[in-house]
Amino acid sequence: MLPSDTSPARKQRAAAWSWRRVLFGFLRLAVGLALLAYLAKSGLIHGRDLARLFLAAWPLTLAALILVLLHLALIAWRLSLLFRPQGLKLSFVASMRLALVGLFFEIFMPGAIGGTVAKLFYATRENQGRRTQVATVILFDRMVGIFSLIALPLIFALPFYRVVSRAPALQTILLVYAVIASLLIAAFLACLWRGSDVDRFAHATHYRPLRKALSRGLETVGGYRGSRATLFSVFGLSLLGNLSIVGVIALGVRVVHPASVAWRLCLLVPIGQLINSIPLTPGGLGVGEIAFNTLFKLGGLSGGVEAVLCWRIWSAMASGIGLYFYLRGMERHIVTTEVPGDEDPLRPEGESRPSV
Repeated sequence: MLPSDTSPARKQRAAAWSWRRVLFGFLRLAVGLALLAYLAKSGLIHGRDLARLFLAAWPLTLAALILVLLHLALIAWRLSLLFRPQGLKLSFVASMRLALVGLFFEIFMPGAIGGTVAKLFYATRENQGRRTQVATVILFDRMVGIFSLIALPLIFALPFYRVVSRAPALQTILLVYAVIASLLIAAFLACLWRGSDVDRFAHATHYRPLRKALSRGLETVGGYRGSRATLFSVFGLSLLGNLSIVGVIALGVRVVHPASVAWRLCLLVPIGQLINSIPLTPGGLGVGEIAFNTLFKLGGLSGGVEAVLCWRIWSAMASGIGLYFYLRGMERHIVTTEVPGDEDPLRPEGESRPSV
C-alpha cells in the first residue's frame, strides 16, 4: 500500500523542504544586505539624503506614495480586465487588495515567495473548480507586465538615440530586449492561432496532471483570441503603470541628486526595473541598486542607488495597507459569470465542483 499524505516519511520530507526554503530565503536576504553594505562602503549611499524623505522632502514623499498607489491601481485594473474574457469576475476593489498584499509579500518576505505567488495562493484557494484557469490568468498578467517593461526601452530608444549611440552596453541590452520581445509575441500568437499545434507539446508529457494543466492553461490563453480590445487595454494600462514607477524614481532622484532629473529616465528606469525583478535576492535588494547605478552612469546621470532606496522606502510605506488586509484575512475574490467547462486538472478526482 502506498503511504498516505499523513505518513511520517512524507511529513519528514515536507519539514526538510520547508527548512531548506527558509534557509535559502535568508541566504538570499543576506546576499542583498551584503550588496547594500558594499554600496554604502563605496560612498554611494548617504543616510542624510534618505533622512530628507521625512523632513524637508515630505511633499515629494507624499507625491511618491500617490504614484505608488496609482501604479498598484493600474495593475489591479489590468488583472480585473484579464479575467472577463474567461467567464470570471474579479472586482477592482478585490484586485486592489490582491495587489497591496502582493506588494507586502514582495518587499518583506525573506523566502522565495513573492507578490505573484501570494496572488496565486489567495486567488486560487477558494476556486477549486477553476484553479488552473485562475493561475494561468495571473501568470499571463505577470507576463504582460514583463513584456511592457521590455517594450518601454524599445519605445524610448529612438527619442534618446544619442544616449544609446554613446553607450554600446545599452545597444546590446536593447538588442536582447528586441529578441525577447519578438519571441514573446511569437509564442503568444502561436497559442492564439495555432493552439492545436502547441497543444501537442502538452500531450507529449507522460505525467497526466501536468498534461491536463498545460492543456487547460493553453486553452485559457487561447480564450483571448476574440478579445483584442481587452489585450490592447491591459497593455496600455501596463505601460502607464510602469511609467508611474519611472515617476517615483524621478522623485527619488529629485531628493538625492536634483541635477540628474531628466527625461531619459524613461529609457533607463524600465531596464533597471526588469533587472530588479530577477529573483536573486528578496525584492531585488542590492541587485537593483547595482543595476540602477550602472545604468545611470551609462546615461550620464548620478544618484541611481539612493533613488532606488527611496523607491523601496516609499513602497514599504504603501505596503502597510497590504499588511492590514493580510492580517484582516482575505475573502474569496473571484466568482464565475458562466458555467465552467471541463474539470480542473488541479482538483483531486472525486471532488465535487463548488457552487458559486
